[in-house]
Amino acid sequence: MIYGFINVAFALFMTWLAIFVDSKTGNEGKHPVISLNVFLALACGAMGLTIFSAYGAPERLTIFFAELTYILAGIYSINLAVYFIFYPNTEKNAVAQLLSISGDIWCIWAVFFHFTGVTVTGYTGLRIESVSLFMHSLATIFPYNWFDFYRLIVLFVIPFFAGIIMLLRAENRDGRLDHQKSILNAFALLASWLALALVNVATDRVALFSTFFLVPYLLAQWIIVRAVLVDFLYDVFSMVGFVLKGVICYFFPALLVGFGFAYLWSSMDQHGLAFYVYLVFLIVAVIVGAYQIMKFFNRRSGFRSLRYATMFEEDLSNFDFSDDPENIVRNMQNIFTKNIGMSFMRILIENGNEELESVYDLPDEKHLTVPGRGKMFDSLLNQNRRIVFKTALDTGYYYSGSREEIAKFFLTTGSDAFIILNEGRHILGVIILGQKAGGNIYNNYDREVFTKLYSYFFVFGYYMKNIGNESIVGVVNREIRMSEQIIESIQGNMDPIKNKRYDSGSMMVHAHNIGGEFIDLIKLSEDRHIFVMGDLSGKGIAASMSMVIVKSVIRTFLHETKDFKLLVEKVNQFIRFNLPRGTFFEGIFALIDFKEDTVYYINCAVPAFFLYNRAYNNVMEIQGEGHVLGFVKDISPYIKVKKVKLNPGDIIFACTDGVLDSKSLRGEAFGKDRLQKSIIENTMLSAQNMISATYNSLLDFLTKELDDDVSIFTLKLLR
Repeated sequence: MIYGFINVAFALFMTWLAIFVDSKTGNEGKHPVISLNVFLALACGAMGLTIFSAYGAPERLTIFFAELTYILAGIYSINLAVYFIFYPNTEKNAVAQLLSISGDIWCIWAVFFHFTGVTVTGYTGLRIESVSLFMHSLATIFPYNWFDFYRLIVLFVIPFFAGIIMLLRAENRDGRLDHQKSILNAFALLASWLALALVNVATDRVALFSTFFLVPYLLAQWIIVRAVLVDFLYDVFSMVGFVLKGVICYFFPALLVGFGFAYLWSSMDQHGLAFYVYLVFLIVAVIVGAYQIMKFFNRRSGFRSLRYATMFEEDLSNFDFSDDPENIVRNMQNIFTKNIGMSFMRILIENGNEELESVYDLPDEKHLTVPGRGKMFDSLLNQNRRIVFKTALDTGYYYSGSREEIAKFFLTTGSDAFIILNEGRHILGVIILGQKAGGNIYNNYDREVFTKLYSYFFVFGYYMKNIGNESIVGVVNREIRMSEQIIESIQGNMDPIKNKRYDSGSMMVHAHNIGGEFIDLIKLSEDRHIFVMGDLSGKGIAASMSMVIVKSVIRTFLHETKDFKLLVEKVNQFIRFNLPRGTFFEGIFALIDFKEDTVYYINCAVPAFFLYNRAYNNVMEIQGEGHVLGFVKDISPYIKVKKVKLNPGDIIFACTDGVLDSKSLRGEAFGKDRLQKSIIENTMLSAQNMISATYNSLLDFLTKELDDDVSIFTLKLLR
């Protein structure tokens, strides 16, 4: 009975493998290898039922299950041969379908009309009875039956010639990866024949091992699945590592289980519960040991594709944007080359004329200009596919609508991969990457790394588009050295409040050159204004870059949505997925309704948000609960829109933690009490003078230079 359960386990494994392949290929179950897995799963299940039915079920039922097993095995072999013949094309044409259907019908006819009986016992194993292949006198000369002939055809003849055709067709193709996959498929056939020979040898020792005749198919299918999923070229070193890992992690454990089974079988007279307990314990121990050994190998280069993600991210996170733009491009190229090992890396930036143009070309490089709009980019952005590899062009069904345009882009740029840097529907630039060192190709691991680190690429592209433009490099270099000019430039983008009933003021002072704090005012209409104040984590030029990007993104999102809460949710997602990992925002979003004299606000962990009520001559803290942006994927459950009604003489006062947490020489923080006192003492001043008075009070309290950035915003309702 245990042989039946083992075959059922094989069926479950092949079912899982079919689901796994489907999830990796993303072809909605249409890949032919998935069908091959299904046929094998059904065959293993039928073999399990054959063994179970042999213990007490009607003989005809046992014969039916055995015939079904061999029919499914034959159908698998026929469809495998068709897959090999037309490889790498995965879509069956009319000829392929005709061959498959004809072969399937022949298998059904050969088995149902020529197999006559079956026995399954511990002494005989699995034995199939069938009619003689030749009649009368020829039967004495050629004593072969239909069972032997069927096995010869479906196990050897058809797969052999299909494999030869596959290898011959592979020689006429230029794709090195397809050539390698064809060799792996051929190796799968050889491995299955070797495994079948081992099963036959084992059957001579233990007759019931004949019920494992599908194991060679399973081995072949596992290698074929590996061939489908492999997306890099093996070199000699990696091939040695692959074979060594296969021998140590798979062959030796299987051999150990086989010898262990034989020993237990021969040493235990009664094959009762104790026998099965020992056998299960042996199998579990071997599997656990093999898994631990595999983990060890996977941490060593040569047994896996090179894992460069950690070092790549470390280099990108420490990238210095304070250098000249030309050096910035060169440094980024060096980071890519060091970690990925490709022949070249270039950056194309949108030049304002809907064209992508290469920047800072080396003397031996040809200046590139390609269209920045078109069917290709529209199709890729619609599918949110910003990372494109040349090797995936033929097999990726999602490229079907723009395959020619993408191929032309690869040809024009001479690249093997490109990364689109986009802000919504607007393309900032494209990073193009040349062929990998040693002629290798970009694979799924590269895609995972590029997707994970996309935010760093985006920041780089944004810098090159908005600051690193060659035409303004002189201005930028001066501004980098003079933070006041940068601050004034950023603040100059605000839409000042011009409502005669309101007075507003703002101040930003950076303690150490430039940083991530900002204030923005955005006019929506004559009656509505958006106010945003925040602090992006980090210091220096990197934080200021994030600040400039977030300010731009907020304005972009305001063109797409009129929902105040949705705006904050989209900003959170942008910070989470498009800025360097670990970036977060603390501050406040406020919508000022001049017509209703109401301020709607969402607290994003702003340190201080106060309301001065003229009627009670009192300052109240009104920010409520708040959550920083950028830590969670979905911020909507954690944020709430609140509102405050303003009366004439009321004042809104907001500031960052640079005001509250700044400490004097004694180590005492300025704190909320002093801030509230300063607000009450200066309510008669204009909004801007009120901010200046508060800032001066802070400086007097500190009697030293600022340790942290300070941002303050004030809004007064005059009448």
